[in-house]
Amino acid sequence: MKIRKANTRGVTKNDWIESHRTFSNNSYFDPKYISWGNLKVINDDTQQLGNMVPNHEHKNLDILGYLVEGELEHWDSLNNVDRAQPGQIQHMWCGKSIWHTEASVGTVPARYLQIWITPKDKYRNTEPYYEIIEKGPEFGPIDIELHQDITIKAGTLKGKKTIPVATKAYLYVVKGTIKGKDFELKEGDGAELDEDLVGLFDAHIVLIEE
Repeated sequence: MKIRKANTRGVTKNDWIESHRTFSNNSYFDPKYISWGNLKVINDDTQQLGNMVPNHEHKNLDILGYLVEGELEHWDSLNNVDRAQPGQIQHMWCGKSIWHTEASVGTVPARYLQIWITPKDKYRNTEPYYEIIEKGPEFGPIDIELHQDITIKAGTLKGKKTIPVATKAYLYVVKGTIKGKDFELKEGDGAELDEDLVGLFDAHIVLIEE
């Protein structure tokens, strides 16, 4: 297990958004943390109420917006206007091009994970689309069609558990703690896994398997 502690992540902050970055992205660069396989980005963002991300373009990425707290309203160049809440995941297949913006519109600041995945070459420059996916609080797979051989599981686990890892996986702790024989993971920590993870869980986690 290779652990990335929360306090070692990159941080960008201004008066309307705070972003904690597990991998190099935009203004944050660390040659030790470029990506993990085809997982390009995990940004843990908190966007203040009433603020909107400037309209911008993406190409050839699967981008997930995993809502943790608050609400986000989404607009894009495909004429989608939608609102996402905790328990919902925004998914953009960016394909040949999509422009979008997100506004924090709930009663509390919107906290959400941005998860970016690099696709297989055969899908590049295909038609983009946007969807909202429902996900209950229990730990399990997100029912999503990605353009890469990746499975994403998420949810809450409590008690002593074993998470099987077939080949390799990246674990991100959204909330809570995981205690094992010789490790402890807390909110914002990440870990590269190459074997089954056994621990005492009281945590909301995201697990990306490749």
